[in-house]
Amino acid sequence: MKQVLVYVRNKYIFSSLLVLLYILILHESDVFTLIKRNERVQSLESEIERKKTGIEELKASINQLQDIRSLEKYARENHFFKKEDEDLFIFSFE
Repeated sequence: MKQVLVYVRNKYIFSSLLVLLYILILHESDVFTLIKRNERVQSLESEIERKKTGIEELKASINQLQDIRSLEKYARENHFFKKEDEDLFIFSFE
């Protein structure tokens, strides 16, 4: 126990411990903040990848809609468009 007190009473070791404590815990960019930021970066990167795949799917569907028949099919199925001489019945099970 006396050996520990000798090290704690040494002003260089004591000041070094204080500086280390400040850097690790009390500073603006401490260890906990860096860990949270790293997790946030990883979540944003996964979101970027998810959105990139969504963009690729949308580009593929846009390329499919270049044909007039597929465009008409899409409009009828998703937006309930109809021709002038047609009647449209929508059944909802909600």
